[in-house]
Amino acid sequence: MERWILRWKSFAELMAAAMFATMFLAFMAQILSRYVFNVPLSWTLEVCSIAYIWVIFWSCDILLSERQHIIFDVLYKKFPPRPRRWVAIANTAAIGLTFLAALPGILDYIAFLGRRHTMVLHVPFDIVYSCFGIFMIAAIVGAALRLRRLLSSSWKQNL
Repeated sequence: MERWILRWKSFAELMAAAMFATMFLAFMAQILSRYVFNVPLSWTLEVCSIAYIWVIFWSCDILLSERQHIIFDVLYKKFPPRPRRWVAIANTAAIGLTFLAALPGILDYIAFLGRRHTMVLHVPFDIVYSCFGIFMIAAIVGAALRLRRLLSSSWKQNL
């Protein structure tokens, strides 16, 4: 199982790097075409925007662990370990259940967006925003895994 997780993490990192490279190359193409050849390209802005959306939602819950996110834990750190565990369980369950309840509507809306296309490249919006569905599923799975860890006997390592 751990080997599969390492392969998945490596694949996710390569995808994020490819998206950043795509953004950079499109940005450089725009600079070159606009300032060197005086012929601005319209497709580069769209490529940069789509790659940015993908890299944000792809990286947010797939590549970053919960500890790497920005959190406001001033009150949380004041609790002793046992109450902190129950606060973490309640927070994680609330986030996981909220995302799970919202998932059908979000997936339905992403499917609905397939009727529209981007203005320049004519990419269907369901493809552009499908990364949000991936993010939601990853957040739900991450919440379930964290709940499992918090409810296990080794819960102190996961606070």
